[in-house]
Amino acid sequence: MGKKILVVDDEPDIITYLTTLLEENGYETDSAKDGVEGLKKAKEDKPNLICLDILMPEKSGIGLYRDLRKDEELKEIPVIIVTGFKGDDNPLLTFKEFLYKRSVPGPDGYLEKPIDQKEFLETIKEKVK
Repeated sequence: MGKKILVVDDEPDIITYLTTLLEENGYETDSAKDGVEGLKKAKEDKPNLICLDILMPEKSGIGLYRDLRKDEELKEIPVIIVTGFKGDDNPLLTFKEFLYKRSVPGPDGYLEKPIDQKEFLETIKEKVK
């Protein structure tokens, strides 16, 4: 069995794209449409890695990320942020910098949409346990 990756994104096209790409490269996948469903699936399945969007309804990616890092059973799961949010409203503080300066440890990777397939797969391969 391949390593399992949970893709959490509110855009069905992104979920389809990422899960297909991952499955074509030997990974098992599951998906969630928001942070609430993502947390539930992470607790049930304990994936080897989570690909996480930031801007989502119900529970944002930031909220889910904080929950994951504070949960003793889930805090060691690598998280790759995959987002279209660039923080253009404040060029002095990009979202990536903002995220790494929070009270929880920074993510294991950060990729902006549109997704570069090669960079995405290299990041996954490097971080998946």
